[in-house]
Amino acid sequence: MILLIQALLVGTALAFQKWGNWFGSLGFDRPILAGALTGLLLGSLRTGIIVGAALELVYLGSVMLGGTIAFDIGMGTVMSTAFAILGPLPLGVTVLLSFPVSLLGAVVYPVFKKWSTSLVPRFQDELKAHQIQAFNRLWHRQWLAYLGFWFLVGTGLTLLGAPLCRLLVPVLPAPLVHVLAVGAGMLPAMGIAAMLISLWNSELIPWFFLGFAPVAFFKGSMIEVAFIASVIAALMAGNAWHHRQPPKAKSVEDDFLDD
Repeated sequence: MILLIQALLVGTALAFQKWGNWFGSLGFDRPILAGALTGLLLGSLRTGIIVGAALELVYLGSVMLGGTIAFDIGMGTVMSTAFAILGPLPLGVTVLLSFPVSLLGAVVYPVFKKWSTSLVPRFQDELKAHQIQAFNRLWHRQWLAYLGFWFLVGTGLTLLGAPLCRLLVPVLPAPLVHVLAVGAGMLPAMGIAAMLISLWNSELIPWFFLGFAPVAFFKGSMIEVAFIASVIAALMAGNAWHHRQPPKAKSVEDDFLDD
């Protein structure tokens, strides 16, 4: 009974994360948020934040381009955080487990997408017939089916995976756990490297080294770097606001030409 309640909570966390994607890119699929929400619902916010922070570095450079999903980051984070709490799994195993789960999410998503795309002719027919209420009802059914789909996926994976994790943890040899931890520790470097691909230009790269220097040379913490970055961002925003140029008044000729 307890496992069923926990599975329902995990399904709720996954559905809530997908709700953010349905109504726009609200960032609910970012590991730091998805992990914290899952940990909060399962009664271990600390574990959720730790797992989310670790996976945030791993998936730092992963983005979704159009309808192509390389990794379902949100699902990977929610499920791996749930297994870390319910197992409980070591952090190294949890980080590595997120990859196959994320790939599974990328495979499962087209199943719903295919059904959702098949409804397009019905939406068009309702618009052509000016049946706005019928169109809205169909849209709401599609939205509820989307959330219900992911709710069932999260619940089902938890019911299947949590008992396996509890059986796996006691038999994991210590050397294997150590090797997995070392491998998981290398993954954030790959995430940072992927992010640098987009940052490596003359305008942005100096800011990377500005954040690198306090940590490498002065042994600063991430909190200190974030504080310094916040102050610099506030100063730059204030300077840009102070030197903003008022909009140029248009002459009658300009208005005529614009029309």
